Amino acid sequence: MGGIESLLLNLLFLIVFLLFVPLFIEKSLKTLPNKLKKSIIIFSFCIAIVSNISFPITVVEGFVFDLRWIPLVIGTLYGGIPVSILLFSTTVGYRFMIGGTGVIPNLIVCLILVTLSILLIKTFKNSTKKKRISMVTSLSLLAGFLQFLIFYKVYHLPISVMELLGYSVLLVFSAFIVIYTLEIIREENMINEKLFEAEKMKIVSQLASSISHEVRNPLTVVRGFLQMMEQTEMSRYEQKKFLKISMDEIDRANLIIGDYLSFAKPTEQNMEILNLKKEFQRAIEMIKPLANMNSVEVHTKVDSYYINGKSQLLQQCLLNIFKNCIEAMPNNGNLFIETIKNNNIVYIVIEDNGQGMTKEQLDRIGEPYFTTKGNGGTGLGMMTVMRIVDMLDGRIHISSELNKGTRFEISIPVVEKEKHQSA
Repeated sequence: MGGIESLLLNLLFLIVFLLFVPLFIEKSLKTLPNKLKKSIIIFSFCIAIVSNISFPITVVEGFVFDLRWIPLVIGTLYGGIPVSILLFSTTVGYRFMIGGTGVIPNLIVCLILVTLSILLIKTFKNSTKKKRISMVTSLSLLAGFLQFLIFYKVYHLPISVMELLGYSVLLVFSAFIVIYTLEIIREENMINEKLFEAEKMKIVSQLASSISHEVRNPLTVVRGFLQMMEQTEMSRYEQKKFLKISMDEIDRANLIIGDYLSFAKPTEQNMEILNLKKEFQRAIEMIKPLANMNSVEVHTKVDSYYINGKSQLLQQCLLNIFKNCIEAMPNNGNLFIETIKNNNIVYIVIEDNGQGMTKEQLDRIGEPYFTTKGNGGTGLGMMTVMRIVDMLDGRIHISSELNKGTRFEISIPVVEKEKHQSA
């Protein structure tokens, strides 16, 4: 095999075993345990050394060289002392099996190179990318120079300065390509890990804010009832009724926290058949104190349609919409609530005649942290509504006109009453 072909083959071995294999493991085998990943990569470095030694490049009769020093240096600096021992043993052992005059020079160069690399491990790990590249290329160059020096002084081979220079350039170039690419891959992995951590923190932050937002709804209801009990004379029966609703709302707040902590789509066994009329009556009863404080009249036309769902989720959805509508009418207004059945779909229509929204605001409804309430909102209410509607296998359409009001239309598949009664 010619010198150029052997050189290209050596480079190919380095690219495959030092670059492609680690990259493939990182991108395609993410689920593998880290210990197994590391073992595969170390084994790949050993294969690179063996492959390079097996296909050397002849310079002059009796002297051959290859790129074995590059995986030896890089593996030691990245992997530490245990890896360096394995790579050293592979290099020396395999070269001993081949035999010839190069066994002793190989042993001497390996000892010097591995010793220096081990001494530089700590410095290497704490260095910048530029310094890491410099260290690897310098050590590779040193290995080639030592190899030439031993063969020239001990074996008196006629090696010219140009041959020394050519070999040195090839070593430096190959080492630079490999270490530079490895550093790019390493940086990309670090950036991806940081982005993943940042995304997790964002989700945690969003979840915490959403819990806070959702828990505030039942607390608002409780506060409204307590305020009414404090400011209004009422019978013992009414007091008990309001206290019962307040305790139910506290329980609901506890359920909300549980639902958000699980943060999972309800499974089929969690679903139940709900009577929309009863659910609306309960939600309207809880929102009445807020409506009264804002002088909002609630008009309802709700029939007994049945849907598959979860009462807790539907209550969250309705209360979020009711609350948004009422807060859009701070002085007075009308809230219209209606259900319409068409074929196997029930349409829930909730409409106010409040402030309304611009087209730009309407397009952003449901985005986390987008709100039209300024500092008074978190923007998570509608995000929660849309998520719950999706969980109920429904669809939601929102239309709005500035200073005229907003209309929410939710469509959900119905369960026939006969099926419900026979269940």
